[in-house]
Amino acid sequence: MVRILNNQTSNEEFLEFATNEVHNVDVATTHHGAPSAQVCDLVLNKNGKLYIVTSSQNPFFQDLIHQPKVIINGYKGDGTMDSCGFSIRGTIKNVEHEYIDEIFEKNDYLNEIYADDIEGAKEDLRVLEITPKEAAYLDHRTHPIFTRKFEF
Repeated sequence: MVRILNNQTSNEEFLEFATNEVHNVDVATTHHGAPSAQVCDLVLNKNGKLYIVTSSQNPFFQDLIHQPKVIINGYKGDGTMDSCGFSIRGTIKNVEHEYIDEIFEKNDYLNEIYADDIEGAKEDLRVLEITPKEAAYLDHRTHPIFTRKFEF
C-alpha cells in the first residue's frame, strides 16, 4: 500500500508520491469540445514537473497538443475505504525526446514493452511535460477522512 500524506507533505513529496507510488493515472483533456482521456504512467518527476510518454501516432497525442489543459486523476487502493486518490490540474506540452533515456532507465518495464525495437520506440515516443497548477488529495484510510489541496 502507499503511504499516507498529511499537512506537512511538501509539493515535491506529493509529486514523488504521484509518480512513484500511484504511477498509473488517467490523463484527460478535450477533443473538439468533447472529453478525451487515456490511462498513462507518470514516468518522471523533475524540477516540479511531471512527465508521461505516448506514441506520436496516438490520436490522444494530438488532443494533448491542441488542448494543453489537462486533469490527471490517480487512485490506489482495494475498495473505497482502503484507498486514496488525487486530481491534478495543469498544462501539458510536448518536449519531444527530452529525458527519454532517463525515463527508460527509471522505468525498466519500458525496455520489456519495447524489447523488439527499443531505439525505434524511443524515436516514436514523445515526452510530454505536465506543469501542475493545483491538486486535491483525498484519503479514505484515515479517520476522519483526510483531504488536502496543493498549490504550485
